[in-house]
Amino acid sequence: MSAAPLSAEHAAVLESMLARLIPSDELGPGAREAGVAGYVEAALRDWHSRHAEAYAAGLGALEQRARTELGRGFAMCEPAEQDALLDAVERDERDRPFFELARTHAIEGMFGDPRWGGNAGGAGWELLGYAGPRTQWSAQEQELGASEAGATAR
Repeated sequence: MSAAPLSAEHAAVLESMLARLIPSDELGPGAREAGVAGYVEAALRDWHSRHAEAYAAGLGALEQRARTELGRGFAMCEPAEQDALLDAVERDERDRPFFELARTHAIEGMFGDPRWGGNAGGAGWELLGYAGPRTQWSAQEQELGASEAGATAR
C-alpha cells in the first residue's frame, strides 16, 4: 500500500463529512464509531486509488466552501451548518459527482464486511439486524419452507 492520499486537513473534513452522512443517533452508532473514514482512506490507498484525486479536489472544495461561507473549516462547523453545506454540495451540478462517490463509499464502509476496514465491530450490520455471514446451516433451516425467523441463533 502507498502513503495516505489525503492531507491531514482533508482527512479531518472526510471524517466530519462521513459523520454527517451517517450520524450517530438513538438507533445506534454512525460512521465515526464504525470507522468509515479509515475504510475510505484505506480504499483510496488501494482498491479505490483511482478516486484519490476526486477526493482531494472534492474535500478541498468543501473546505473552501465552509471557509468562504462560514469563516471556518468544515470540521469546525456545527452539525446543522455541515448539513447545509453538504446539501448545497449535493445540489450543485459540479460537486454532485463527488458527493455521490463519497456517499457510496460511506455506505460500503458502514455496511460492508468488517475485514475491509469499516463496519467496526459489525456496527452497521447491527443496525440492520444482520448477524453476519454464516458458514453452517442446520438441517431444519435447510428444509423447504423454512424461514429466517425460524432459524437458530447464530
